[in-house]
Amino acid sequence: MVIMKFGGTSVQDAAAIGRVAEIVRSRQAQHPVVVVSAFAKVTDQLVMMGQQATSGDAETSLQLLEGLRVRHLDTAQKLLGEKGLAKVEGKLQATFAQAEAFLKGLAAIRELSPRSSDQMLSFGELLSSEIVAAALAVRGLDTVWVDSRKCLVTDAKHTRALPLATRRGHRRRSTWHRW
Repeated sequence: MVIMKFGGTSVQDAAAIGRVAEIVRSRQAQHPVVVVSAFAKVTDQLVMMGQQATSGDAETSLQLLEGLRVRHLDTAQKLLGEKGLAKVEGKLQATFAQAEAFLKGLAAIRELSPRSSDQMLSFGELLSSEIVAAALAVRGLDTVWVDSRKCLVTDAKHTRALPLATRRGHRRRSTWHRW
């Protein structure tokens, strides 16, 4: 097994994701686990959206979110074609709906806690990972999308959490490196 981590510029658009697919294909014999960041600049945009929402400007934050929706759906369409997009669009739209509701909630309470900040930023990785997984699958690579929130447990230090490992029922601090 080999773990392959691709940062934001490696998954910034359809061409970049196409290159990622070829790199992953070249390592298939090593059974790669692929980890991706949000598309380039998306994390910065999500931070800005959270700030706009908590300042009471829900309209601007939702306009920024719509820009992200267009970018992600356009990238997915270029990578997957209409048929492939149809398979993943529901998941992407559901994530955008969650992000929209979250931004409206932030605007209502006008507070962005560290925990809420982590939640806000997670939307970027959720979106990019769905698109990359679909792009790998459409290229004939054996792919399963995994929600890391279901298999990676961290400590409660929001915005700087570290992974925890479980061994024989005991939790201990992991020696894993943060990417």
